[in-house]
This record gives sequence, C-alpha cells and structure tokens, in this order.
Amino acid sequence: MSPSWIRKCPRPLQEHVAISLCNLIIYLSSFLLFLLVGLSLPIIKSIYIIDVAAYHSVDPISDAATELRFGVWGACAYSPLNTSQCIGPQLGYTVPSYILTDAGIATKTADLALGGLLVLLVLHLVCAALSTVVFGLSLFLHDHDVALAALIIAAVCAALGTVVFAADLAIVLVVKSKINTLFSGATFTVNFGNAVWMILAAVVATWIAVGLLSARVCYCCGVRRPAKTATDSEKSSEVHSE
Repeated sequence: MSPSWIRKCPRPLQEHVAISLCNLIIYLSSFLLFLLVGLSLPIIKSIYIIDVAAYHSVDPISDAATELRFGVWGACAYSPLNTSQCIGPQLGYTVPSYILTDAGIATKTADLALGGLLVLLVLHLVCAALSTVVFGLSLFLHDHDVALAALIIAAVCAALGTVVFAADLAIVLVVKSKINTLFSGATFTVNFGNAVWMILAAVVATWIAVGLLSARVCYCCGVRRPAKTATDSEKSSEVHSE
C-alpha cells in the first residue's frame, strides 16, 4: 500500500473528467484568442479591430494611404500599391496627422477609434490571464472549494470578455455612424476587424464553461455527487481509532 502522504496528494482529473476536459479545451482556446487579440496589429498585423478605408480620395496609382487599420497596440496605413506604414507598438498611440491627411480621413475619425483602445488593451490581457488560472483549476474539480473558485473566476472572465466584446463592437459602430458627418469629399467604408469575431468566439466559449462549472458546483444537470472513496473510509477509521 502506498504511503498516506502520497494518497493525500491531489491528482489531476480524479473526478468529473468530462467537465474538466471540456473546460481545459475551452480555456486553452480562449486564452489564445484573448492573447492574440491583445497582441494585435502592429505586433500581429493580420489581427485588427477596425478597418477604415477612404476611396476616391487620392490618385489610385499613388502610394498615399487610403486604408487605416487599428489594433490594440498601434495602427497601420495601407496604400493602393500595397505599401504600408505602421505606428507602434506603443501604449496610448496616436496616428500622425500627415497619414490621415494623405488618406483623406478626418482626425476626429481616428480619435473615435483610438478612444477605447487603451482600456481594451488592459482588459484583453486580463481575460487571457484569468483564462490561464481557470485552465489550471479545471484539473482539480474533484475538490469542491477549487471548483467553486474556478466558477467565480470563470464568471469574472466571461463578464470581462463580454465587456471587451461590447467595447470592440461599440468602437466600430460609433465610427461607422459618425464618419460621414465628420468629413466630406470621400467615400468611406468602416469594417469590423477579425479581432472582434475572435473575442466573440472566446466570450461564447467562456459562458458555456461557466454553465459547466455551475453544474459541477451545484451537482445538477446530470452531475452527481461522487461516491464515498476508500480514502474517505480510511480517514473515518483513523478518527474512530483515535
């Protein structure tokens, strides 16, 4: 028989294996999604939150910028000749006025997009950190206290993720609704970046995980209380013998 100190050591995935595995997959995925968006353009140029393009504002064969993409850490301006110029990565960046002038994009338009990005930077990375914590706790859901802690942190993560998604969505919608009234003489298009949909996927997944953890903590929706283990019996015997 193994020593008692070995039997008392917590082992991952002792019980509720299906819920644990689902949470591990969900929180690994959400961690990656929140982190990738938190490291969006210009660090990862293919991931951005909002795209603002001004058509017919410059000569089509010019290398002046006609498209501006905003990420959490900076922005990149693109021309019809596929040349680009990026600002950042830096915290609380601003887009130089000469780039906006060349693109025919009003300074107020850029200010609208930049207004919420500083707060989003912090929240994206906080959500990634919380996802990591829940990922680790999901290995030990056999312990009720650990499962309860995982549920609380998961709920906070899901709530913050929802705030991040709402802010991402609001930035794009506000710019889209205001852009034509701020500047005339160019035809603008405002599009959602792929980062918005990545955050949406992470938020949906984390709320599903909150439901799974709630079922585990409350022993409902098909989750049963574990049968009394041999270790529990041994502890009871030791107490009686004393």
